[in-house]
Amino acid sequence: MSIWLFVLLQAVSPSQTVPAKLTLAALEAQALAAHPAIRVAAAEVDAAKARVRQAGAWTNPVIGVTADELRPREQPSGIYGGFIQQTIPLGGKLGAAKNTATSEVALAEAALATARRRVLLDVRERYYAVAIAEERLSVATDLAALAGRAVEMARQLKNVGIADQPDVLSAEAEAAQMAARLVEARAVRVAAWQRLGAAVADTALAPQPLAQDMAEALPVLDRAETLASVIASSGVVATAERSLAVERSRVAMAKSMMTPDLFLRGDVGANRERTGRRTIGPQFGLEAGISIPLFNRNAGGILSATSKVSGAEAAVSAARLDVEASFATVFADYESARAMVEAYRDEILPKTREAYNMQIEKYQQMVAAYPPVLQTERTYIAMTEDYLSALDRAWMAVSALRTAMAVRP
Repeated sequence: MSIWLFVLLQAVSPSQTVPAKLTLAALEAQALAAHPAIRVAAAEVDAAKARVRQAGAWTNPVIGVTADELRPREQPSGIYGGFIQQTIPLGGKLGAAKNTATSEVALAEAALATARRRVLLDVRERYYAVAIAEERLSVATDLAALAGRAVEMARQLKNVGIADQPDVLSAEAEAAQMAARLVEARAVRVAAWQRLGAAVADTALAPQPLAQDMAEALPVLDRAETLASVIASSGVVATAERSLAVERSRVAMAKSMMTPDLFLRGDVGANRERTGRRTIGPQFGLEAGISIPLFNRNAGGILSATSKVSGAEAAVSAARLDVEASFATVFADYESARAMVEAYRDEILPKTREAYNMQIEKYQQMVAAYPPVLQTERTYIAMTEDYLSALDRAWMAVSALRTAMAVRP
């Protein structure tokens, strides 16, 4: 495995230090700090908090001037002054509006949490994809070397008259196929690293040793504990619950609209009319009134808000059911993939590799023909590909159970 050979050479070199291996935790922290999707969701939270402040504000007062009894007279006449008018909302309207805005903050915060989980999901899936790509490249390098060794043996045996030209051609064809797969594995590795760089908002991220051994680090998950964790952290369920809280607060706000508002108006003026030798002078007035909910009692608004609460309650139940149904499928995929990984890692691959080596030795010792060598080589390649596919499936399922199901059912 070339990448690990590089690490080993770095370790034994006295003039250089061993580079630190790239951890998933470091990438997650980098993504959470730099990804623009999180900043977008955080801005929505700030906007929702600002709306809470605005929802508790009173309406602005009205200030104006007045002029009454303006008519031509020989003597001074008319009342000149000003007024201030204020509407005082009653029935808890401001409190209801503020509660609704506060519940919308919780909904925006749930969206922020979902955005964070979505970013973490991308990082984890692409980290695992990089790890699998590194494994595939290592295996492709190993298989290309094995195929090259088979070509050399076939040519040597042909030179001494033991092997035939068809054996050499078959070995060369297998070697060419392995070389093409090696080129493909390198291209997939480059693309996987580029996608990982995009996930952590670092397009300059370069390939480097990873800290995680994909086969050995595969966790063993308990079904009941994992299901409880998935439901508790589900962004879909949390969003549905926050939406329900918003709709309930809107019912209270709709009901508060039935309560009349109080209108107050204060007047002050100067009366220029005379009584005897003196003007009347300053005058003051006060007006008060309320709106009467006679024609509009907001019955339709209340009914609409109540209906939306019923729908939001059903949406919460539906979200939980969807999560549980999806969990069953994902966990089954995880269990089957993990069982395959363990079987291939502990039994199938070691035995297949041993059988291949035995056939190579027999062929080299001229006690076996070349076709069995090709057959065992192809079997080993197929088993290795199945192992890597199972390992990829297992980690994608782990990522879904830990992160993705918190984002979507």
